[in-house]
Amino acid sequence: MISFASLRRAALWRGTTAVTIAALCAFASITAGATTLQLLSVTAKTKARMSIDGVARELVADQFTDEGLLLEKIDGDAAIFRYNGEVRRMRVGETTIIDSQTQGFVSHQIRADQKDKYLTPALVNGGSLQAEIDRSSDAIVIPVADAERLALPYKEKPSKSFRVPPTPAPKDETKEQKEQRETKNAELAKAAKDGKPVMYKTYALPLNSIRVGGVDIYGVTAIVSEKPGLTTTVIGKPFLKRVSPSWSNRTLTIVRR
Repeated sequence: MISFASLRRAALWRGTTAVTIAALCAFASITAGATTLQLLSVTAKTKARMSIDGVARELVADQFTDEGLLLEKIDGDAAIFRYNGEVRRMRVGETTIIDSQTQGFVSHQIRADQKDKYLTPALVNGGSLQAEIDRSSDAIVIPVADAERLALPYKEKPSKSFRVPPTPAPKDETKEQKEQRETKNAELAKAAKDGKPVMYKTYALPLNSIRVGGVDIYGVTAIVSEKPGLTTTVIGKPFLKRVSPSWSNRTLTIVRR
């Protein structure tokens, strides 16, 4: 005969097991969407070595890793870095787990083209243009042609003047292109020698918003540039620092957290 006490113990065991299984499932769900970071070492003022989910990565100040981690500076034995749009601080030997879930957040993916450029439609102050997302660019740079078309009020803003630089040789340059480039560079060199270098201006322009796909940020400053040869708006670190970017298999994923 099965006693009441036995039935009660069985019921309690089943209840405890159910709670344990639920807790384990919840923990697994959390860790499945998390990234484990450990700071292994720092070097001088500009480099750090970090383990990302058990894989060592060399970090160089002001350069994004493929995982979207940006080392901002070294402070003694600590690294100040940005990840998922947030600034964090870790000391050597310290380990931290950071949520890397993307489900439920607005995201946008961009495939690299044949020249490894990440080109995508974007909205600047609500106006549409074609932009390149460039993790190596320290600024958001808008050519005057785009600024004029979007009626951006850049001319009333503070400006700086720069000398037009020589045009570098591109990859797979044809003979005709080489001749044209060398002619232009010779003209620039002659103008500089004669004391009349060719100049261009840039303007610092506060923007209300930038939107890439469904991912947007507000209150950022761009540079409107008259630099010859600049034809495409470049969206760089001021945007990427405010979102969560990652690069994998020639695909850039941007997440707004």
